[in-house]
Amino acid sequence: MSEVLRKKNATGSPAHRTRCIRLMLVGGFIALFAPIFGFLGGTIVRADVTVGGLEPILFWMLIGMFVGMAGAGVAIVGAMQWVKGRHNLT
Repeated sequence: MSEVLRKKNATGSPAHRTRCIRLMLVGGFIALFAPIFGFLGGTIVRADVTVGGLEPILFWMLIGMFVGMAGAGVAIVGAMQWVKGRHNLT
């Protein structure tokens, strides 16, 4: 990696700050809306079919919860990088 890219992606640089904020926002939105879209997907599919012994609404909600947990993990990683970089908003 070149010296210019190393300086640009350093822990305290503005590009790193932007990446941290982006990770926190995207992860937070995914964590918030994935279970809602899972519930929506479960209501759209037919109600008389079971998937693995679960009703479709429960199955899709479970998938939405797993995607939401992954989004929360992305948000936590962004927050940990923010703290590691010792960023402040002043």
